[in-house]
Parts: sequence; C-alpha cells; structure tokens
Amino acid sequence: MASLNAKYIHSNLAVDYLRSYCEARQVPADFHILEFHINQPVEFIVGEILSLGVDIIGFSCYIWNITETLHVVTRLKLAKPEMIVIVGGPEVSYEAEALLEAHPEIDYCIAGEGEKAFAELLLELLSKKGRAVTGGSLPEQRIIPGEPADLDELPSPYPSNIEERYRNKLVYLETSRGCPFDCQYCLSANTRGVRYFPMDRVRADIVRLMDAGVPQVKLIDRTFNANPKRALEIFRFVVEESRRRSDLERDRVPTVFHFEISADILTDELLDYLTTVPPGLFQFEIGVQSTTPAVLEIISRRNQWDRLARNVKILAEKGNIHLHLDLIAGLPAETYVSFGRSFDDVYRLGGHRIQLGFLKLLKGSGLRSRSRELGLVFDPYPPYEIIATDSMSALDLVRLKEVENVLELFHNSHRFSITLELLCERFYPSPFAFFERLAAYFRQQGLHRVSHSQLALYQILYQYLRQHHPEILHLAVEGMKFDYLRTERHRPLFPWMPDKLGSEYKDVWHRLTKQPDVLAALHPATRNLPRREMAQNLRVAKFSPEFIDFLRQGPLLPRLKGNEVAVGDVIGSSESWVVFDHYRVDPWTKESAYTLVLSK
Repeated sequence: MASLNAKYIHSNLAVDYLRSYCEARQVPADFHILEFHINQPVEFIVGEILSLGVDIIGFSCYIWNITETLHVVTRLKLAKPEMIVIVGGPEVSYEAEALLEAHPEIDYCIAGEGEKAFAELLLELLSKKGRAVTGGSLPEQRIIPGEPADLDELPSPYPSNIEERYRNKLVYLETSRGCPFDCQYCLSANTRGVRYFPMDRVRADIVRLMDAGVPQVKLIDRTFNANPKRALEIFRFVVEESRRRSDLERDRVPTVFHFEISADILTDELLDYLTTVPPGLFQFEIGVQSTTPAVLEIISRRNQWDRLARNVKILAEKGNIHLHLDLIAGLPAETYVSFGRSFDDVYRLGGHRIQLGFLKLLKGSGLRSRSRELGLVFDPYPPYEIIATDSMSALDLVRLKEVENVLELFHNSHRFSITLELLCERFYPSPFAFFERLAAYFRQQGLHRVSHSQLALYQILYQYLRQHHPEILHLAVEGMKFDYLRTERHRPLFPWMPDKLGSEYKDVWHRLTKQPDVLAALHPATRNLPRREMAQNLRVAKFSPEFIDFLRQGPLLPRLKGNEVAVGDVIGSSESWVVFDHYRVDPWTKESAYTLVLSK
C-alpha cells in the first residue's frame, strides 16, 4: 500500500488502517507500507515499488497527490503489466467512471470508506496459496462501493514498530468519523451524523503515541468538540498524561496535540477548562471561512458569530493555546470588499495564525455540483482552485493571493507583532487596508516574484514605511527594533534602528540586572542562571517615552504585554529601558518575554 504525501514530514493514516484491518481479517498476504512525497522523481517511486516484487498495490488518493499518483500508476503498469492496481481515497470516490475510462491501467477503484471493501477485494484476488490470480479470474466489477465500518471493530492503525514507522513524522489520530454540519465546500456534508471510536481505544492510542515520543499529533476529526463531554474527557486525559510524563512548568511538552474545533459551540465548561491548559500543549484550528451572512447562507455554514468571537477572544487573551483561524477566499456571493471585512473581523480576534485559503471545488462537494448556477469558475485540474466568481474577478483573487503572501511573511511569522499592532491600530483604517497596500508595494517593487530571508523583511518594511509614511517612521522603526530584539538573541541592530548603546551597553546591562526589582520581575528560571549564561539570554535596549506609552496603554493582547517595574535611579542615558528575556520564550511564537524598566 502506497501514498504520495504532500511533504516528507507527513504520514498517511489511511494505509495503516487498511493494513491493520486486513491483518485482523487474516488476509493471506504480506503487507508493505510505502510512503513517498510528491516532490520525489516518479522513476524513483516506481523503482522502489518494483524492487519489492509485489503483485498487488493500492494507492491512497487525494487532491494534492492525484496527478503524481496517476503518473506513477501509468509507468508502473508499463513496467509490470500484470501488477494489479487498486485506488481509493476521497479524490477517486466521486466520478470514478470517468477516472477508469481515462486511466484503464487502474484495475479497481474503491469509492468511500475502504477498510472492509479493500479486505474483501484482496480475499477475492488472492488464491489459497496467497498468490494474485490473473487473467479471466479477476473480478469484473471495477468500481467497488465502500461500506462504513463499525468503529468498535476497527483495530488500531498503529503498527508495532511505531517509533520507526513515524520517526520525524507528523502523526494523525482519529477519534470520530463524520461531521454534524453541512458545509457545501466539504465532502463531510455527504455523510450524516458522527460515529465515535470507543473511548478505551482512543486512550490507548494516545498513550502509545506519547510513549513513542511522537512530537506532534494532529487529530483529523472534522469537528472535535461536536460532543462537548467527550471532548472534555479527552482534553483532560491528554493533560494528565502530559503532566505525568514531563515537567510542564519548564515548558517541556512531550507531544503537541492539534484539534479542529468549532468555536461557537464551545460550552462554558469546556472554555473554563481550556483556559487552564498548560501552554504549548494544544493547537486549535478554527474554521471561520467568512463573516458575511449571505455567503454563509449559500454554503450552509452555520455559526453564531457573536459567540464565536467571544470564545476565540477569551482563548486569545489567555494565549496558552495556539489559535489557527481559517478564511476562504472565492466563496459564492463574497465580494472583494466583503472579504476585506471578514479579514478584519478575523484578524481582530487575536489568533496566532490566519490561514487565507482559496476555495477548492472538490469532486462530490455541493458547491462543485452547483458551480454553474453559482457562477463559480475553477481550475479543472487538481486541486480545482477557484479562478473567478460572479462577485469576484480573477484579478481580485490574484490580489488576494498577494495579500496572503505578505500575511504569511509579516503576521504569521510572529516577527513583527508589535509593529503590526502599531500600524493597524493607529495609522491604517483596518488591518486589511495595511496588508493590501503592503502587497501592492511588493508588486510595484517586484518583491512578490522572489523569496526573502527573515532579516530581509525588516529592510523591506523599513523602505516601505520610509517611502509611504515618513511622518510615522520614527515610531514604526522603534516598533521594528522592539520586535527584532524579541526574536533575535544575538544579532546586532540594523544601522537605521535608533539608540545603539555601543560601549555603554555592558554598563547598562550590569546596572539593570543588579536592580532587585528587575530581578524580581524575571522568571525564577532566568533569575537563577549564572551571570555568564544570563548575559547570553538577556538583551537590554532603550526606547522613547512615546513608544513606551504605546506598550503600556495600547490595545495589546495580554500575551503581547510584558512585566513592568520602577526603579529609583535613572540608569544610563534613558528613563525607560526594556529587558528582553530569551530564556523565556512564547512556546508558539518564539518571542521573548520582556520587562519594562521605568525611572520613578
């Protein structure tokens, strides 16, 4: 069984489910799991498969790998025509007749959940001696409908060699199948209801993954908190297991767990508990998609915006859980202007990351079946991305692609947090207006055509502000200096960053770090470091009273605020200093903690 994953670090849970179910059914065959990635040469992949000498091979197919998979299948059958090829997965579960007509080299296609159908097909294909049957003995039905399995009977997909199997991989976990919602861009709308794996099985799988030292587990439940009581039970179990295995007070989290949740249905009990979860343990992906009522109506996306916003803001203010907020561009009835409003709504929730994605018209989805009616023009080749709509031109979507680029570089990198707060809140009418204009600058300068190092981004933003906003340059440069010192432990300041201390630095550093109140404001772990090691982890810098006032009084999220102490004497050449503690960094953004030191 083979899969071509999007990246090397990804793993494929489906092929392990097929293997474990077939072994439980005692299918008389030796099973090999082969995982490749789509950037590997086709001839290499085919060579690896041929080297095993297998008679039957199954491929797990998705929008991100179908093109490469079909190339592999074609070459494989040319090299070994007698090999039996079976395909399955969401990308081939719809329009299967057209697929087999276009690709006669595929012998069988399983449409839908595949465990039972795959095992039964193998039993039919294999003789008593475990050899593949050939010629006229092959089953005639080439499209085989999948059948939902009883989740109580499905064995765990994880193999006995779990550490070797998933070394350096992102591992997936499933505690349920199905979704209670009917979103028309998603294939989960084609199934009704939610089925749950037994809780004992879920606990056992979590323990096995944590015992194996897996660094990150991504749960693929479509709406993990559809059953709030069950979700709370699993959350508590993960936290208890993490506490048992590690010293969470020192931020040594053994395994990070990623969940897809619906924020508007979070109960108060769940929300209260989540604010107590140790930092660095949970990641939440929250699909907002749009905040335009007419759009949500068309795509059957039901959410209570007021409650969603309230719940996300509570979690964002606490800052202990990484919040990944999703938006979809190109939805029917969404205009460029209304998308900008959705962007601003989501940006102001305060999440750690905003994913600006573009609508994919998946085979079998409601929006694809209504694409003509809704005026949706999409690429006929995978991943079937939207090109234009009745309400948004192709050029509008190109502009949003460019906004996505600068959003990734400047917001999602967490290297400009304070600078962006300053610009978006004080000097631009909205966050979208800032990113839109920065994206336009990238195009004008040809910057969108090449990649940029993290350090180059500081220079680019400085030149943009110098050219377009000289009246605020002094304050914006202080913001960039502050962000730079929060994310760079040792690198020297740029020449255009103000107030380089030079020979004064060591004296100021020693005087600040000997102040009892300054030491008291540091985390105990930092405070107890030897002086040499402390010097390697603490940086100090001075800032203007205007910028310090912004840090103290600006509308910053609690996670962006630092400690504050007052000292009796003026130290060095300034009445206001900042101490950056790189021994204590945010587990999600890697920004250092900081302390404002003000003269009384």
